Amino acid sequence: MKKVLIIGAGGGGLILANSLDTDKYDVTLIDRDIYHYYQPWFLYMAFNGSKRKIWRKIDSLIKPGITFKNEEVTEIDLDNRAVKTNKDNHTYDYLIIGTGTNPDPSVIPGLEEINNEYGNYHSSVENANKLWNKIKDFKSGTAVLVQASPTCKCPPSPVEGMLLLEEYLNKNGLKEKTKLVFATPYPRPYPAEPMNRIVEPIMKERGIDLITFFNMESVDPKNKVINSMEGDSINYDLPIIIPPCRGAKINYKQENVIDDDRFIKADKYTMKILGYDDAFAIGDCNNLPTSKSGVTAHLQAKVVADIIDGKDSKFDGRINCPFDMAYGKGTFVIADYNHPVVPYPPTEFKHFMKISMADIYWWTLRGYVDFVFDIFFEYTKPEKLIKMYQASEA
Repeated sequence: MKKVLIIGAGGGGLILANSLDTDKYDVTLIDRDIYHYYQPWFLYMAFNGSKRKIWRKIDSLIKPGITFKNEEVTEIDLDNRAVKTNKDNHTYDYLIIGTGTNPDPSVIPGLEEINNEYGNYHSSVENANKLWNKIKDFKSGTAVLVQASPTCKCPPSPVEGMLLLEEYLNKNGLKEKTKLVFATPYPRPYPAEPMNRIVEPIMKERGIDLITFFNMESVDPKNKVINSMEGDSINYDLPIIIPPCRGAKINYKQENVIDDDRFIKADKYTMKILGYDDAFAIGDCNNLPTSKSGVTAHLQAKVVADIIDGKDSKFDGRINCPFDMAYGKGTFVIADYNHPVVPYPPTEFKHFMKISMADIYWWTLRGYVDFVFDIFFEYTKPEKLIKMYQASEA
């Protein structure tokens, strides 16, 4: 029986483990935590004060026949099919790495101090609650949301945070007392131009000042100033800063398989780690030219499960990111390798779909609602939506 070793019990790792036939494969799942978190809900903890329980024990999310080990991986030797943890040594026939991204405020001077005081909505329940406490205590001044580097989990999330903050301030009578500033390293508020045609007018309409080409260099907590590499600076009273993302701090015997930010170099169609046919990197931990999001990890996991099972399967770069536009409306960012992002107008139903995902997510990990996603992904293929959009513009 072939040994399949999966490192990381995030969405991709769990979906992959539960997609494999345990009568055919010896499946072991390793994670340094005992809980799995529904990370998209950090957004609502930070900006709405949600107290929803968004975690489950990992061993409750895997089907019978899968071995779960609560260990932290320290070293991977791809040539010798060997993995070391803080507790044991492991071998494998197939290795899948799904270690996600790790927000790293230490790479920007002053950001660790800000993160320790204000938190963020990209890392943990603790940090999301910390940010909410700062937001609910805010009464007036300049509220700044900065994406500290081009790479972050969930590309819509910076704009989502800004729009939800504006909604909160507006509904609580604080909008007129606040200057709202959104700063991004990109040339536009949303990186993909087709979607930006929807996003930018909404942000301007809601009175949000936009600063583009803002590559954050440092923050001065004492004087409350955020500085950019371009020489610009922003004064703040409430700083909401999305830290830079980095790959997991694992020692790879073959150092050439990771890039400067520790993301794993992988084939964009098969997720095979470059140079290896028996090792894969799925989800946020790889360097593929697509979004770091849960849906992407889901789809990549399904492709890798097929490949391990001997099927001819390829990932087409599909993204399908839910996007909360505040005030009860939402949309999806949809594209693939061959089609640009579709300008998909926000509606109340799309917002309902995003919120409902928190309920069905746990079923998704076990594969119970695969047929629903198959129908949805087929209905929302980028080429179909582009034709619909073009017809509506005619």
